[in-house]
Amino acid sequence: MDFSVRLKELRTDNDMSQTELAQKLNLKASAISKYEKGITQPAIETLKKLAQIFCVTVDYLIGLSDIRNPYDISNITPNEVELVEHFRQLSYENKIRIDERIKTIIDKDILYDK
Repeated sequence: MDFSVRLKELRTDNDMSQTELAQKLNLKASAISKYEKGITQPAIETLKKLAQIFCVTVDYLIGLSDIRNPYDISNITPNEVELVEHFRQLSYENKIRIDERIKTIIDKDILYDK
């Protein structure tokens, strides 16, 4: 999903008009309309403000992630909760080792996805 679609979805999900959103950003409503139609793209600072307003990440806004807010606990699965519980039982040294292994696995996944 691209930025224009996500912006409109977030705005309407929050029962906000283009004018209301524009006021929060110190912009004109026509700027919001152009963003939602894909005519123009916002500046980085505007993206940051939008992310704060809607409690999402910039990555979500621009379509790099499908997770609105990775720190929202409603996104955590039972398996992830179990992993955190196990992690908390480890010694500091073992937590560091696990962190290093996870990073290695992620790096390999990134390499193989290319």
